[in-house]
Amino acid sequence: MLNQAQDVAPQLYSEPPRQMNILILDDNEVDRKRLLRLCGDAGLDFKSTEAASVQEFQNALETASFDLVFIDYLLAGEDGLDAVNVLTSDTTQSAVSIMIAGEGRLDIAVEAMRRGCSDYLTKSGLSVEMLQKSVATALERRIMNLALHDERDRRMKLELAVRHYAISCSMEMRTILAATLRRVRKLRSHKISGDYAQQLGELEKGIDQLWVALPSLGDTTDLISTVADTPKQIEKR
Repeated sequence: MLNQAQDVAPQLYSEPPRQMNILILDDNEVDRKRLLRLCGDAGLDFKSTEAASVQEFQNALETASFDLVFIDYLLAGEDGLDAVNVLTSDTTQSAVSIMIAGEGRLDIAVEAMRRGCSDYLTKSGLSVEMLQKSVATALERRIMNLALHDERDRRMKLELAVRHYAISCSMEMRTILAATLRRVRKLRSHKISGDYAQQLGELEKGIDQLWVALPSLGDTTDLISTVADTPKQIEKR
């Protein structure tokens, strides 16, 4: 067993890591190429997609999944913050974004971070060292986002499982209650009087109360809708 593990370990470490998928939104081609060059100098192993407008940016998001997104603030007739909104509203994307602007403005930086950007950089102060630090922070945030997304998926699956279990139990309970109701009404059909008749009436009332207390099944499926009929409807069948 140990020898097998030793044989597998080199294979795992020899596998090349997956390239990062980077999306760059900037209406200036020179600035896009400069940023790509800096990413390479920073040691990133990546493949890139370029967009010159918010529409091209949105089209790119619809065709691929990205790890890291760079968004220029000042676009030709557009606002980079709109692109941030496009990214954050896309539930299929878990990419983190970095806002890049031609000049440092605190109000833009605050708004960009508020809308979901992990960092805010200026083009004039952009360097390999600054980019490395910003990307490292962004990737840490992406890892956290993926972990949270995974937890949400697990919670949703658990809630769905609980829902199905509740539906199953409710269906079974309704079947039992309907059968009990039929027996009670069959006994009452013999025109029993006195204390027994009163007790049967109370029992029937209790069945109705239990029926109402069961979780509402709604119209999840045709079968569930059928079982969700009232006791009187089932009793008449």
